[in-house]
Amino acid sequence: MKRILIIGGGLSGLAAAYTLHKRAANDIQFDLYESEADFTGKFNTIKRDGFLIEKGPDSFLARKTAGIDLIAELGLTDQLVANATGRSYIYNNGGLFPIPEGSVMGIPTDEQALLASKLISEAGKERAVLEKTLPYHAYKNDVSLGEFFEARFGLELVKGLIEPLLSGIYAGDIYKMSLRATFPQFEKAAEQAGSLMQGLAIPSQVNMQTTGTKNTIGAFRTLQNGLSEFPKAIAAALPLERLHAGKRAMTIQKHGFTYQVKFADGTTEEADAVLIAAAHDTAVQLLDKGTAAPFRDRPLSTLATVSLAYEDAERANLPEGTGYLVARTKNYRTTACTWVHKKWPHMVPEGKMLLRGFVGKAGENWIEQKSDEEITEIVLKDYKEMMGLSETPLFAEVSRMPNAMPQYDVGHLERLQVFRANLHADYPRVQAVGMSYEGVGIPDCIRTARVAAEKLISEVRALD
Repeated sequence: MKRILIIGGGLSGLAAAYTLHKRAANDIQFDLYESEADFTGKFNTIKRDGFLIEKGPDSFLARKTAGIDLIAELGLTDQLVANATGRSYIYNNGGLFPIPEGSVMGIPTDEQALLASKLISEAGKERAVLEKTLPYHAYKNDVSLGEFFEARFGLELVKGLIEPLLSGIYAGDIYKMSLRATFPQFEKAAEQAGSLMQGLAIPSQVNMQTTGTKNTIGAFRTLQNGLSEFPKAIAAALPLERLHAGKRAMTIQKHGFTYQVKFADGTTEEADAVLIAAAHDTAVQLLDKGTAAPFRDRPLSTLATVSLAYEDAERANLPEGTGYLVARTKNYRTTACTWVHKKWPHMVPEGKMLLRGFVGKAGENWIEQKSDEEITEIVLKDYKEMMGLSETPLFAEVSRMPNAMPQYDVGHLERLQVFRANLHADYPRVQAVGMSYEGVGIPDCIRTARVAAEKLISEVRALD
C-alpha cells in the first residue's frame, strides 16, 4: 500500500488527513505527525466560572464555504452559532466611532455614510470622496496596501479607517503588505470601474462584503461549546493508529522514488509523498536550503490576547456592537477589543461581561519580554482610557501566540511561485500548506489543505 506522511497536526494537517481518510483509505495509508502533545493546533477553548473563553481563534467567515462544508461532513452543523451583532467601532481621537455603513474592509462605498461619519476630519472626508474622480492607473508590479489606498483616499482615511481593519487581519504593516497576495479584489474592482468606491459598490464585481456594520450580523460562525471542538471532531473521525503526537520532524530526504522523514527522537519513516502542514519556518527547517530559500528569514508576528471577565456588563456602558479596532494614529499597545458578551452571548453568563483584547504588531517583540500580569496591566490601562473602564476584573486569561502570524509582504506571490517550482523540481510529491502561503483564515487553511491532499492522492496513484 502506498503511503503519505503529514507533518503538522494543526487544522491544515487534520483537514488533509480527513480528506485522505475519506478519499483514499482503500489504497493509500496516511500517518499524521505532530510535535505537540495533542492535535488542537492554535485552538484553545477553556471554561471558567461559567464563561467560555477562546484563547485561540474564536470564529470563521461563513461566506468562505470550506469551513461550513467540513463542519457539515463532521455532523456538527447543529452546533454552529452565528455572531449576534455586526457593528464594530474604531477608537480614534479619544472616542469610539462606528465604521460607516457600506464599508468593505474599511474602504468606503457609500459617500453619504462617509460624509456623515465623525471618524475623520472634514478635510479627510473631502480628500477621500475625491477617489471617485481620480483617474486610475493600473500597476505593473505588486504594491503595498498602504501605498495603494493612500494614493486613492489620502493618508487620513487610511490611518483612521482602513489600516485598523486590514492590519488587524494579518497583524502586519499595511505599508509592507502585498496588495495582490492579500486583497487582489481591490485592484480588480478599481480596474473594472475606474474607481475603487464605485467598483466595490457593485457586489458582482468583488468577492467581499461590508465589514463591521449591521450587514455583518451572522457573517461569522463558531461552535456552541467552543471552536476547539472543531479540531477535536476531525481527530476523532480519524483512525487513532494513524495519529502520532509528540513527534517532531527534523528533515525530509529523498531516496530514489520515496522519502525518508527523520524525527527528533531518532526514528525514521518512509513514504511515497509528504504534506508539510505548518508555517513556513517548519518547511525551511525540513527542506534543503535552496528549495526553501524564498521563505527563509520571512517574518512571523507574535500575538497575545487578554480575556477579562467582569461581574456586571452595565458598568462599561458600551454601545451595541461587537467591539472596536484601534486607529494607528497613536502608539497604543492594544490593537482591538471584542465585546464577547455582545458578539457571542452564549459564551458569557447572563448579566456578566467578557472583553477580549488583542496585542501585538509586526516587528514588535515586547510580548515575549513581559509577564502575563504586565500584559494585563497594559491592556487595562488602554481600556480605562478607551472605554472608561476602571472596574477590577473577576479574572484575566492571557494567551500568547509566538510566531503565529506570517506576513504577506510585497512580492509574496512571486516568492510563493518560486517556492512551489523548487518543490516540484527538488521534491516531487511533496506539498506545503498552511497559513504562510494562500490565506491565514480558517476556511483558507482547510481549502488549501484538502486541495493539496487530493493532488497527492492523484500523484501517488500515478506511481502504480
